[in-house]
Amino acid sequence: MQTVAKKKWKCVNFKNVGIAGLKKELAAFEKKYGWSTQAFLQKIERGELDESNDFIDWLGLAEIDRHIQMGER
Repeated sequence: MQTVAKKKWKCVNFKNVGIAGLKKELAAFEKKYGWSTQAFLQKIERGELDESNDFIDWLGLAEIDRHIQMGER
């Protein structure tokens, strides 16, 4: 019999987020870590952060937001 370690992971359902939900999710990460999304992206680019589920989700949301903003121009 296999044992599975249970972890509480926050999974973002990217398909059903919507623009308002997207902004809410980004704001939640900004509040949790005390950084703006822009500061977070700079830290990622400089390699200052370890890979974590939160950071992967945050990066995904930031990329979606960037694509939406590019489409609005």
